[in-house]
Amino acid sequence: MPKHKARIALLSAAFGASLALPALAATPLAASVAPLRSDVRVVGEADPASIVHFQVALRLRDFSGMSARLQAGQRITPETLAADHLPTQQDHDAVLAWLTASGLTIEATVPSRMTISASGSAALVSRVLGVHFSHIVSEGQDYVSADSAPSVPDELAAAVLSINGLQPQHHAHYMHVLSKPRAGTTPYLPSDLLNAYAANGLSTGSGTTTAIVIDTFPKTSDLTAFWSTAGVSQSLSNITLIQVVPGTLPALSGEESLDTQYSSSMGPSSKVRVYASQSLTDAHLDTTFQRVISDLQSGVKITQVSISLGECETDESTGELNTDDQYFATMTSLGASVFVSSGDSGSRECGGNANVPSFYSTSPHVAAAGGTTLKLSGTTETSETGWSGSGGGVSTFFAKPSYQSKLTYAKRAVPDLSADANPNTGVLVIVGGQEEQIGGTSVASPVLAGLIGLVNATRLADGKTTIGLLDTYIYPLLGTTSLRDIKTGSNGGYSAKAGYDLVTGIGAPIMKTLLPKLVAD
Repeated sequence: MPKHKARIALLSAAFGASLALPALAATPLAASVAPLRSDVRVVGEADPASIVHFQVALRLRDFSGMSARLQAGQRITPETLAADHLPTQQDHDAVLAWLTASGLTIEATVPSRMTISASGSAALVSRVLGVHFSHIVSEGQDYVSADSAPSVPDELAAAVLSINGLQPQHHAHYMHVLSKPRAGTTPYLPSDLLNAYAANGLSTGSGTTTAIVIDTFPKTSDLTAFWSTAGVSQSLSNITLIQVVPGTLPALSGEESLDTQYSSSMGPSSKVRVYASQSLTDAHLDTTFQRVISDLQSGVKITQVSISLGECETDESTGELNTDDQYFATMTSLGASVFVSSGDSGSRECGGNANVPSFYSTSPHVAAAGGTTLKLSGTTETSETGWSGSGGGVSTFFAKPSYQSKLTYAKRAVPDLSADANPNTGVLVIVGGQEEQIGGTSVASPVLAGLIGLVNATRLADGKTTIGLLDTYIYPLLGTTSLRDIKTGSNGGYSAKAGYDLVTGIGAPIMKTLLPKLVAD
């Protein structure tokens, strides 16, 4: 019998006989849970009949080597990804056998083998994982939440990165600020931003696709009305709406409309795929990230990903941080440039007086999009300063990536680059048939994704690969004419200055000089 099948048989025999705690020695996964926040109220013991949904995230092999290659700008082929980095079939099947033999319901597996979704009653999950659940109230909502670490059999511990979703109160939030138009103020249109970032006439974006990760769909009537109002020759045939997690989709927030309208308008021949997660819980977003990866693996040409979401970095479990970082690295290795809004709370994403940045933006495998105050005179950019709400700071968790080796900060610093975000000028967005003026780094992320789509379109037309991890290409250009160095403005804890800063990163793109540089590399 092959070794992995013998191991599966052993696990099935060990755990299939009863629903007691594992008979073999178990390894606790302390990183899978975060301490309950001070504002969480513990009501009492969880109802043992409550259904708990969770995800077992498997560890990528040689992730440090994979990350080092990506940060150095090296390419990882799909064949190398599968052969050297994705979890093995043997490890995946062993974890699957343990979960199944333990009586848990398997809800989903994925082609990458990175995640197994499962569920069971709180009583059953407690026995299988050795975890304690409480009934809690967080932000006015009731949850069944773990308040101790889960465990896995020793034999599986090396393969399992984290068990996520046991604390369903954790969720991301939108990165936009809604502002009603003011008398005498005209919110910006895509044409204004194309002019401001010297991107007019460079490319139509043909052959590129931006994936938007959000909880709900924009209204198609809003899209067509926006394109008509803004003078953008886009088409609904270029928009694909994908509901990843079943259930009733939430009402429009404006985020879904903003992301789709602006990512689609930087290149009128580009495509957009909107992936709806149904909610902003970590579990639903992780499921959505995995769907993007699955589509990339199946040959869907996603060249950019834009995520205008985030959460206080120190609120997350380190297992969740590592899991999502693996997802972003995998998207990047499959050719997608991932953009994430850096936040709208300045340097204090967690509130209070501490300077803590927003995750997902602190992942070393994304381009963190900061915010500026852009002032135009007609169609010509006259000044750009750091916006007071621009998220920025130094990660509490992620190590300094090699592309930031010349910076003085000890760990990963954000943002990487910036674009317009100030809601006092804002951009025009049509939401539910109404014209709104919206700002925040939720503007910067889809705009930058759309602009880099012009680069990817040109590279593909030249027979080259897509750009992938943008950071490796743009940091060497700091201080050159490819970037607008932003030297004034503050986000509370930090001030913009010459060179890199924790308000605007390396600055804003000047596409007429940046695009040729990125295409030539």
